[in-house]
Amino acid sequence: MRKAATFILFSILLVPARLSPENSLVPARPSAENSIFTMGYLTGSKRRPGNKDYPRYGLTISGAISLAVDEINKDHPLRDNHTLDFLVAETYGEETESIFQTAKLWTQNVSVYIGPQETCVHEARIAASFNLPMISYFCAHHETSNKLLFPTFARTRPPDTQISKSVASLLLNFNWKKVAFLYSTTPDRGFREVASTILKTIKDVGVEIQYEGTWPDTYHYGYGVNPFDKLVDESYKIAR
Repeated sequence: MRKAATFILFSILLVPARLSPENSLVPARPSAENSIFTMGYLTGSKRRPGNKDYPRYGLTISGAISLAVDEINKDHPLRDNHTLDFLVAETYGEETESIFQTAKLWTQNVSVYIGPQETCVHEARIAASFNLPMISYFCAHHETSNKLLFPTFARTRPPDTQISKSVASLLLNFNWKKVAFLYSTTPDRGFREVASTILKTIKDVGVEIQYEGTWPDTYHYGYGVNPFDKLVDESYKIAR
């Protein structure tokens, strides 16, 4: 995880740039030496007062950017002694706040957006209008794969449509035509939507779903009943 976070930022920001109206790369900051390139980091790591349900994914994700920036500046310096810095913009997991923070970061002269988290369609359109790169580490909306509408958007997490194609290709490669399909229905994780897309895709390529099983909550080994014992017992004979 540590090396991956550093490599992703280093690869993307080795020569920080923004796209010109002609889609050519031009410097996002003056080319003088010792410039600081500021990234706008959009994350959901806090809850609004009274909100006890938002899972705050940013709490477990955000350490990666500070670690990566520190390692790049110390161990993998950019050309001409440029350095990286970042501003944190809290979204509370709300699309309206995420959109607002996207616009606000532009007024703070950022060179690139890292994020957003849960939502990215409207934010990515804003980034395109500002001609700024946006690299999302979490959002999986498939609409943003349209490069005509979202020319400055990139992601490190694939949308459901790409995940499902990969699963289908794997099954076909090994000629696995009868399978058991297991997925979590934990309400705050969005796995149900991903599972629905995968199920449709693999059925379309001729794979038979012999068993479909779910478990309702995130399982932590050693704490609570293991839901997989029952699922395996019910499925292993008919899925082979």
